[in-house]
Amino acid sequence: MTDVYELLDVPRNYAPARLLSSIKISGPIVVKGFTVYNTKASAQFLNMFDADALPADTAVPIISWPLAASNGVGFGWQPNGRRFDAGLVLCNSSTDGTKTIGAADCLFDVQYDLIDC
Repeated sequence: MTDVYELLDVPRNYAPARLLSSIKISGPIVVKGFTVYNTKASAQFLNMFDADALPADTAVPIISWPLAASNGVGFGWQPNGRRFDAGLVLCNSSTDGTKTIGAADCLFDVQYDLIDC
């Protein structure tokens, strides 16, 4: 059966619509963009990894971005996207330069395409 995404030529969407501390999309992908909303009443950080599993605490992310209290951030790599060879892991962290996983208090939404190997 043909995937509807192949017919429409649009990116897949990963939006679990529940509060999480991290998300993981395994395998080679091209990320078009994502948003993260921090529901916490205090600031924390977003960490991004090219990985197929949640890294251990103290892992150094590709990008660490401040998430203000009760606020969100969006990233986009249009028109071609950004390649992740192992997969994409996004997580919240109480520290900036290394991962220290936080509570399940973020909403994630990711648009991506699978890479055929």
